[in-house]
Amino acid sequence: MKNLSHLYLLPFVLSTIACSGEKEENKTSTPLAEQDFEFEIYDSLLVDYLGNLFLADITEDGKTFLLIDQRSDTLFVANREGTILSKFKRLGDGPGFYQSSRLGPPSFLSSKEIIVPAFRGFYLYSLSGEPTRSFLPEFTPSISFIDAYNNNLVVHDDQVIFPWEGRLSEELGVDGKEFQMASSRVEVLDLESGKFSPVIPFPDSSKFRTGEKTYLNVNYHTLIASSSDTLYVAFRNEPVIYGYSFSDLTNPASIQPIPFEEFIQKEPKEEAHYGTYDMKDIYVGTIQNLHPTEKQRFLLTYNRGLSDQEYDEIFALETSDPEEFSRKRNKTNTKGQVLFDGKSVSKVIMKPESLGFTFKFISEEEIWFTPNFEYAENDYSVIYKTRLVAK
Repeated sequence: MKNLSHLYLLPFVLSTIACSGEKEENKTSTPLAEQDFEFEIYDSLLVDYLGNLFLADITEDGKTFLLIDQRSDTLFVANREGTILSKFKRLGDGPGFYQSSRLGPPSFLSSKEIIVPAFRGFYLYSLSGEPTRSFLPEFTPSISFIDAYNNNLVVHDDQVIFPWEGRLSEELGVDGKEFQMASSRVEVLDLESGKFSPVIPFPDSSKFRTGEKTYLNVNYHTLIASSSDTLYVAFRNEPVIYGYSFSDLTNPASIQPIPFEEFIQKEPKEEAHYGTYDMKDIYVGTIQNLHPTEKQRFLLTYNRGLSDQEYDEIFALETSDPEEFSRKRNKTNTKGQVLFDGKSVSKVIMKPESLGFTFKFISEEEIWFTPNFEYAENDYSVIYKTRLVAK
């Protein structure tokens, strides 16, 4: 009788599977722009620390977490149970210390070593915080835009790839018509030799590759990410993703324009160098980070930006009506995370109020968010584990 009941259930099970498959097929055939997604919380990491911890990185085996207190620049290493294994601060003067500030969050170079991109170069530490080695370019490095929260460093085999600038600063300065034609946007460090090599000139199809007009250098701040065989490159105020084979970091193997519904792009100047600028010049459409996913698409963080007219109208309210200023700015300057599949862009992905603005992407099934500290009133630190879900 037990076996017979299983036979009675079989048509129902097959019907359920068929419906599920049909639903998935319909989702797949629906253009990305017509689909709704959300970040779904399904787990968390609790760390016994009273303060605001941001997640910087996770080892490949998922067992060790690197966190940072941005206020004190203290680094924490914790296991997946939330136990703090070590904490240390290496901002300061002297051997093994990095000066001024970091140019981005620290990362795991391996399961045993941490790398910190700082103003003078790369500084490496053991998981307990002991200095292990450092790599300083032969030129004085610089960077046009500092983002202390988004990881913009790629490790590939025995190479560290990072968008250093400054190699041509003594000869050409840090912007201008000649600079745009001659500069490379990224440096590759060979860990074996310690040598830095320039790669990624502006692609021929990029609007920034021109000797006729000058763009503000902040707006071509370079973003990088990678898959197993490709380095992906984007520029802050250009809605395009360039893909490079690691064997050829000069010519893009793929070029994917991103069809944002709206993306405010700033006009260049005629002068040899851009010169002075104000806030409206950088309050433009921006790509803030990009993550290739296992489903042949990208998770992007972007801002729509404001036109000059919108900027003037909205910021005129900043002093007289702060509440209306914030409401109108947030409504006009669309921002958030979206998916891009090479053809279309999804709507902004919905997320719970408890999630903050920084995250560590592992896969579409594993995205770790730092909390929204406006809503976090705990006597411990929490990092939320989420996944992308189609609504």
